[in-house]
Amino acid sequence: MAKKSNRPMWFKLFLNLKALVDSVPDETVGKAIKAIFTYFDSKEIVEMDPLVFAIFSSLKPYVDESFSDFELTRARNRENIKSRW
Repeated sequence: MAKKSNRPMWFKLFLNLKALVDSVPDETVGKAIKAIFTYFDSKEIVEMDPLVFAIFSSLKPYVDESFSDFELTRARNRENIKSRW
């Protein structure tokens, strides 16, 4: 049986962000995606130019939400286990 992760393995990326992503150069989007993955991995916010930061800031709430949802699920599972035993 595979060991469960102690962190979320996903975050949401909504279609309503497409207009924002389409409005900036691919290189800028790539830098923002790399920055958001760094944040998702280590919660570190790397230095970036303002346009990259605008895209990063649009994605960051969804990363934060995935961590929050993950912690809520873990807490609920702990309570369920306690009530069972």
